[in-house]
Amino acid sequence: MNLIKYFLLLSSLLITAKGFAQKENSTTINKHTAAVRRLSIEPGIGIHTNFGIDFLITNLVQWNPHKRLSVASHSSFNINNITQRYFNHIKTDHNFSINQKFGVGTSLYSKKSSHTFLVMVGAKYTSFQETLDHEDFNKVSTEIRSFSPDYGLMYSLKRGWKKCFFTYRMYVPLYPWPTKGADVFYLDSNMNNVSLEFGVGIKID
Repeated sequence: MNLIKYFLLLSSLLITAKGFAQKENSTTINKHTAAVRRLSIEPGIGIHTNFGIDFLITNLVQWNPHKRLSVASHSSFNINNITQRYFNHIKTDHNFSINQKFGVGTSLYSKKSSHTFLVMVGAKYTSFQETLDHEDFNKVSTEIRSFSPDYGLMYSLKRGWKKCFFTYRMYVPLYPWPTKGADVFYLDSNMNNVSLEFGVGIKID
């Protein structure tokens, strides 16, 4: 069922972007492509689709060496579960993740926007610490630090052809599938880790 959701989601994005691109004739596309700067920096904020309890500070640096080729670097600082701080005498001291990914993909252009599809690969560092704070016991803290792979699919929408523009991104993680196994049910928990990001960007080159 989740595989069908992924397929339908990605298919709708591809069809929509292709429809926008086909509305422009080759002359118009070339005109707007020439107007697009090759290097852009796009800071933003976002959430995961786990009921909005995470908060993300993100940045995408995208380089288009050719009209259809895109290379990108995506960084994010994730404050995980910002609403859960103290429960049953257990205090969450910190819970955050740092993600760094690099990707390659393609861009499609319409009159006032561009659609970029990227395959992203990188790593995630997570740090989590909790403290037992009860009058009947000594304070005890437990901390977990870990590195894990991070790879998936990213869609980026840019709106506006001037130097500054608005941007929207969606990242669909795939890890641990298929490295842990070929069963598509490994994707079940990833539906809560899909990130939705909004921000602004500036064209440099």
